Amino acid sequence: MNKLSAKISPSSGPQPVAFHLPSPASEKDHHEHTLVQDESDSERPSKRCCARCPFRVVRRVACGLILAACVAVSWAWGTNSAKDTLIRHPAPFFIIWFCSIWNILFFPLYYLCHLLTEKQKQLPTTEFRKCSQFLGEELTVRVILKGAAPFSVLWSLSGYLYLLALCRISKVDVSAVLCCSQAFIFLLSWIGLKDRFMGVRIVAAILSIIGLVMLAYGDGFHSDSITGVALGVGSASASALFKVLFRKRAGNVQPGPASVLLSCVGLCSFVLHSWVCVLLYFTHVEYWLPSQHIPWDKLCVMASLLLVFNVLVNLGGMFTYPSLISLGILLTIPASAAVDTFVTETLQMSHVRAAAAGIISAGYLMLQLPENWDESTLRWLSTLWRGNWREDSIVGEETVMDTAGIARAKPKPAVVTLN
Repeated sequence: MNKLSAKISPSSGPQPVAFHLPSPASEKDHHEHTLVQDESDSERPSKRCCARCPFRVVRRVACGLILAACVAVSWAWGTNSAKDTLIRHPAPFFIIWFCSIWNILFFPLYYLCHLLTEKQKQLPTTEFRKCSQFLGEELTVRVILKGAAPFSVLWSLSGYLYLLALCRISKVDVSAVLCCSQAFIFLLSWIGLKDRFMGVRIVAAILSIIGLVMLAYGDGFHSDSITGVALGVGSASASALFKVLFRKRAGNVQPGPASVLLSCVGLCSFVLHSWVCVLLYFTHVEYWLPSQHIPWDKLCVMASLLLVFNVLVNLGGMFTYPSLISLGILLTIPASAAVDTFVTETLQMSHVRAAAAGIISAGYLMLQLPENWDESTLRWLSTLWRGNWREDSIVGEETVMDTAGIARAKPKPAVVTLN
């Protein structure tokens, strides 16, 4: 037998580990790998910082802030134009009928946004059928008018009461009452749609009601403020009922179905509500002489501004976060006050009205809190209390996006130690 060979009996113990001396090439590779690892470690904080603040998020936030400012400016300017139009042509139903017809442009504007944002383009007819599934499978003029007629009535009622309220109270008060519509939406959704009960939103609704009472009795018990606030509350309630019924029929409100519905509302206003304008004219409820000049320029400016406001509110979610659009609705209060101060110079706000606007704003902000805000806050506070809020723990975690688009911590791989 060869002396260099040996017999090895099988053993159940662990296999021996062989150590090899590194060759010059392997030493070079190991040195290059160490340099690459050091460079990656030095660049890791910046990459992770960019992962936390990606360019897309920053762009959406910047776009949202711009759109929120546009929401506030369009509403304030449109409200000012509506008040001037009512002074020159006191026919509120005719004015809101004329403005409602412009809603026909909603779906073309949505389709234009669809072409700008979506990678997979679709034909207008295909996109319209996709977005109008809540109306039915077979789309005919009769089905569209029948499905959109109740929403058209609520839309016209809300706008009509809004103009009547604008005749009696200031633009700032009307904007504050508009913010209370969110509280009515929560109450109707809780009762009708069985939404989750949240104590903070009940408190927010109570604050909104307190603010409304303060606005109504800000000038005393014998003034037009009570009637104006009551008309504004009716307008906000009709708008809230419109949104809740649409949510009950179409599910979660998306820009596509909302644009189809509002276009159908404009069609219904043109077809079904024209006879109401004729009836009001011949009964001298809203009558003007044939020789009287109608301010078509003011009407077109008002209709275009309200269209811009509704387009930004309903379609702004395609470009930014919906919470920023909601912030724009809250900013309508200071925007209206700025218009009254610097443009018309007619701002007259007492301390009671200022306090009421502040209470309504606080309630509106509380209504924007997400459903799991308390759990997230308690988890964050407990993390701070245990002292785990360290930079190494933050940097050491990697985040991944789940299917819902929520950032979650990526689990670290398990390390096995050989004894």
